[in-house]
Amino acid sequence: MKSTILAITFLALSSLLFFPVIRANATTLKMVGSQWTVYDLFVSSTGSQVQASHATTIPTGGVEFPFPDSGSTPAGYTLELLDSFRTSLTSSNTLTAMIKVVQTSATTPVFQGNPSGGCPSSSPSLCPGAVRLFFEANLAQAASVFPNSCVGKSVNEYNFWWSNTPVAATVLTPGSYYQFTAGGSGGTVTLQVQLDPANWSDLCGTRGNQAYAVTQEFIAAIAKIQFLGLSFGSGYFFANGVGVDYATGTANFQLISYSTS
Repeated sequence: MKSTILAITFLALSSLLFFPVIRANATTLKMVGSQWTVYDLFVSSTGSQVQASHATTIPTGGVEFPFPDSGSTPAGYTLELLDSFRTSLTSSNTLTAMIKVVQTSATTPVFQGNPSGGCPSSSPSLCPGAVRLFFEANLAQAASVFPNSCVGKSVNEYNFWWSNTPVAATVLTPGSYYQFTAGGSGGTVTLQVQLDPANWSDLCGTRGNQAYAVTQEFIAAIAKIQFLGLSFGSGYFFANGVGVDYATGTANFQLISYSTS
């Protein structure tokens, strides 16, 4: 199950107006900072709070934002980078994002995942954190059809999907996720995953091809997407957040392009 605070964030996003559906085979999202929203989680001993802000437009192309300080009080972690989306897609479409992680300090920044994910003792493949493709759909509540959802009746788990294949992206080869390492990425990294149900898992960790009914929900979801973007997670979770310990250095995340094909 993903983080409770993430579900709260999704509920807030879902309160926005419904968008009309426009069918298209290929779309390139505009790289304008005001169109991309960064969601950061701040955690302290007294509670947690999600803050939203716009990314900054990169003059040479793309948008960017600084990772928050995971070593401060409250500790900061980036959860998501999202843009609204109105295109109906099919399982033959592919999502592609080109990203960079840029060191902005003289010293080497060290990334830290939200401790809620169990880092550094959990699976090393997701520590200290990773970024992956994500989309949110606008389906009606499905609790009456799927009453055993991990999130109960208040949230439709089939509205939220993450790219989930074992292929890690590097500067040389595209993949489903990019794992953060100290410093920067050393170049442009391509996240690229086809919208095949087998390549995606939902809010409860259910794969899109796990059962016929789930596959139908996935197909319905990609036909009614309302947000496209990226999700940052660590340890056992895909969206509990990733930050940088400012005692080591600082870094920016750059999204150079995001497209469907």
